[in-house]
Amino acid sequence: NKETMKEEATVIASNNEISYNEAEETRTPFIIGNTQPIEMDALSDMLTPVFSRDNVETISHVEGISTITDAISTYFDGQQINAPVVRVSHEMKLRNRFGAGKMVQNLRPEETDSYFQRMMAMIEIPSVSADINGSPCHLQVCLVHNYADINLLGNSSQYQSWKLCIGFLNTLRTNGLIRSSDGCNLSIKVTNTADLYKNAWTLFQNYEYKQHLDEMKLLNDTVIDVSTLAQFLGRARMAAALPTKMKKELNLPEFILPEAQLNQMIRDYYTDDNFGGYGHEITAWQFYMLLTNYKNNYIDVSLERSANAYTISKGIAAAVNKESPEWNWFIN
Repeated sequence: NKETMKEEATVIASNNEISYNEAEETRTPFIIGNTQPIEMDALSDMLTPVFSRDNVETISHVEGISTITDAISTYFDGQQINAPVVRVSHEMKLRNRFGAGKMVQNLRPEETDSYFQRMMAMIEIPSVSADINGSPCHLQVCLVHNYADINLLGNSSQYQSWKLCIGFLNTLRTNGLIRSSDGCNLSIKVTNTADLYKNAWTLFQNYEYKQHLDEMKLLNDTVIDVSTLAQFLGRARMAAALPTKMKKELNLPEFILPEAQLNQMIRDYYTDDNFGGYGHEITAWQFYMLLTNYKNNYIDVSLERSANAYTISKGIAAAVNKESPEWNWFIN
């Protein structure tokens, strides 16, 4: 809870003042894919879609980010909070009546406008940090908004979808470390920013950050040999092609990572200076970091796949240690 987190953070907090700092520009972006960075001022200048039936504005990307930032500032009062780092994709371009009928190359700036359909913001809280198996990790909150989830042909009484998570950021590779049990709410439905704020507050209250840290540290105690890793990679590819009937018969757990993410994992296994195995055994922590190094997921599936990577890593570790049979099919 809030008070417990504050008390335990005293051993890892860097200061007691709230300050907004730009994230380090030298880091690898937390998501790449088809996204691009954007400043809050530039995002504020863009169009905000409206509901066609009553011409009422939707909750804009900027309003959502500001709401979550306010919730963080209040809940984590006294902690250092970095400025939101925002990335966007799927630009929707429009032109007004003055640009009608013109060739694209002849359009003037005042005749066009646009908005980005998808947005992901990461807000880092570096004063709440921990060393996990040699990796400096900071508390972070991520927000995702996708206008494609909203029926813009309807009216403003309908719910608008948001996704929110809280977890840690491995600063060595900007890997997002989140878990689905209490660190994610992927189905927030609200009609106003006040309710979005309440959902954020509830998520922060329910997140057991110390338990999450302890679980991740325990991953370092499990060794995954090369043959087990190879078996996992093969079975993971097979899982995607299995008929639905066979998946049900095998009672397989959810596995939603794409083949491209697995390919990146094995490339990093041979090349990553921090977590690579270079042909040798690795720990389950390294396995998890290699699985989350992939930065090319689309915004709208990024949080789901990050959470699934943690579930997979814990499950494989449990299977190796013969603590649970749930993920046995992937390594046997």
